[in-house]
Amino acid sequence: MLLILCAVVAYAPAISAGFIWDDNILLTANTNVTSPHGLVTTWEGKNSREYTPLSTSSFWLEWRLWGDSPTGYHIVNILLHALSAVLLWLILETLGIPGAWLAALLFAIHPMGVASVAWVAERKNALSSALFLASILSFLRAQRRPDSRLYIASIALFLLAGFSKGSVVTLPLVLLGCLLWMNRKITARDLVRLIPFALIALLTTWFTVRYQMRADHYGLIPDGFPYRIARAGYAVWHYLGVIFLPLSLSPMCPQWLLDLHSLTAWLPALGVLAVGAVCFWKRKSWGRPLSFAYGYFLWMLLPVLGFVWMTLQQETPCADWWLYLAAPGILAGVAAAFTLALKNASQCRKPVLQGLLSGVIVWLFVQTWHRCAIYESMETYCRAVLAENPHAWSMQNNLGVVLKQRGDFAGAAACYRLALQDNPHFMEAQNNLGNALGALGDLPGAEAEFRAALELHPENPGILANLAQACFHEGKIKEAFGAQAAAIKADRANPALYNQFGLMLASNKQFDQAAVCFRDGVALAPGDIGIQINLTRALLAAGHREEAATAAEQALQTARKSGNEKLIQMVSSILNQTRQHD
Repeated sequence: MLLILCAVVAYAPAISAGFIWDDNILLTANTNVTSPHGLVTTWEGKNSREYTPLSTSSFWLEWRLWGDSPTGYHIVNILLHALSAVLLWLILETLGIPGAWLAALLFAIHPMGVASVAWVAERKNALSSALFLASILSFLRAQRRPDSRLYIASIALFLLAGFSKGSVVTLPLVLLGCLLWMNRKITARDLVRLIPFALIALLTTWFTVRYQMRADHYGLIPDGFPYRIARAGYAVWHYLGVIFLPLSLSPMCPQWLLDLHSLTAWLPALGVLAVGAVCFWKRKSWGRPLSFAYGYFLWMLLPVLGFVWMTLQQETPCADWWLYLAAPGILAGVAAAFTLALKNASQCRKPVLQGLLSGVIVWLFVQTWHRCAIYESMETYCRAVLAENPHAWSMQNNLGVVLKQRGDFAGAAACYRLALQDNPHFMEAQNNLGNALGALGDLPGAEAEFRAALELHPENPGILANLAQACFHEGKIKEAFGAQAAAIKADRANPALYNQFGLMLASNKQFDQAAVCFRDGVALAPGDIGIQINLTRALLAAGHREEAATAAEQALQTARKSGNEKLIQMVSSILNQTRQHD
């Protein structure tokens, strides 16, 4: 209960935080979450950038409970983090590691966990970690007192963890390490019992890599294996540094530009190997616990060190939430060392050590509390990350979106331009810059940006539709109609594109053609009253009063279902117009 209380108090500011960054893609604007039938498409792997169906299913369930209010999601994340702390304590106790409770406390309040807890989209981390640790605990207890039910539960929990986030594929080797720690040997029976875990890990790896390969590859950093090795060395020392001294934490650390011809570029990687070699050399004495802690730390980091291609590593080599499950190895080692030092200390030194520990705990509390404020809103998050990493081009783009929503189109355009300076292939920023310039009245500039974006993604329906609007307002009617037709060809199931084409045709007095577009839109979205009203007006303008009356009656039925009195009155007025004689 004290562990849970400490976690809740440390992360209390996150309860009032809002939605940021990917929260709209994974939650608020995700049809797999908002649709009543979203669970089916979620588990089928449709409409998703990654296969994490259990995490998405948790959002689907919570959407039915508290909708688009972020508070509930934050509370669940905090409770999952607290559960992980409790599970970590029980695992370390089962392994007989000194200072188990202290290690769990450090994990519960350490600021490296803020990104995984205070960010709603990182439900993947919070949920998968709790299931990952629960699987380990069940497996270890099944080993201590043979129980097939606990063993089967461990396998099931690992499978669920894999459906929450792919980075948990490291579990089989972690279990192997735990067995070696407890028994000092590995038997054939142990290896057989690990086979189901290895198969699940392979399946999870296949899904993860398959979905990661769908993402854009911008070619911004060297992609060769030597560069990945050198960068991994820097990343390991960075993560170790923020565990011991969490002052350089960042959701997106600045990119490192390494000169592989310089010896200094290789020193961190050599240092990582040297520490591992010393621990292995002394494995029969003091090196044994260090090998266990250090080995777990490195193994859990392996999926995020850049050896396997990841989208975000084009922008940052290190992120706080990638450390979340690796940190317990080091924290357990620190807690064990402190506990043994305190036990062997003289009576005069014990108060000093206890005071030092109290100071560290208070400092970690303050750091965590302070970092939670970053997640208050999209703007606070973007500005905080950009203060730590000015070249975070995705954050520049997101800040531009915030400014645009506020009506500061000039400020938004400046942000988009900064994003494009660091990533000239960033189609989203190019498209957003076009929209901002259009809002500022610079239609030729907007058109140029949309055409530049189309060079990156030639058949993107959203960009084609934006180009059509820019050309239409410039008076380039033929080009506008061509671009809009191309947008519909690229996404024939999008009713908004038919509606937009209909509005352009109606503005050009081509009411019959507009009515055809609106009919197609209504066929795709029968309950869209906006398209129904547009169809009625186009038919009325084209002189087809009977058809207009029929369309208006359908619109009136839709309006009545909504219960919106103003809408009902407006549609009734349009219906009356269709019944008037010339």
